[in-house]
Amino acid sequence: MSLIRRIKDDPETADLLIHPFDFDLDRPYWVGEEETLRSGQRKEAIAGRGSGDGFFFCGEGGEERPVLYLSTDGMTSLVADNLTDLLTLVVAAPWWLDCLFSWRDGLDAMRVKAEECRAEYIEDAFPDLEECQVRVAAALDLDLTADVLARLLSAARRTVPEFILLGPEGDEIEPLVTQAR
Repeated sequence: MSLIRRIKDDPETADLLIHPFDFDLDRPYWVGEEETLRSGQRKEAIAGRGSGDGFFFCGEGGEERPVLYLSTDGMTSLVADNLTDLLTLVVAAPWWLDCLFSWRDGLDAMRVKAEECRAEYIEDAFPDLEECQVRVAAALDLDLTADVLARLLSAARRTVPEFILLGPEGDEIEPLVTQAR
């Protein structure tokens, strides 16, 4: 059974993905409808975040397709090789976007940022995060021991050239990660 179907058939897991993990299969997509991939590949909305940001499958196929992220303020990046990797990322590190901003300083800097974000997140916003992570991981068979930040950075570095988005006027939307390192 597909991950999307499993989520839709399990209201508790769907609710946990919304909060605390900010991943909603039913969220309206405030961004991404007019943008196209420079490669001409198909782009399909799959989930949104509370801010209106969206996640999109790229290309043809099912849940094994690469996943692109686009924010309401024009930030974009390939973030996962497939839906399983995306869900593992958002559950293991719901602060993943903050970590991606520190990509220029390398993976170790991203890991330091992740530890800071985790501590803040648990202390300030969601003290029972670990329990929620365990429940969602068990429901969806996710491996939360995976090196999600290395996967994220690897995916982001592949954004150029195939996953560059073009705006409605054909202008390129610059990806978050603009050069290989």
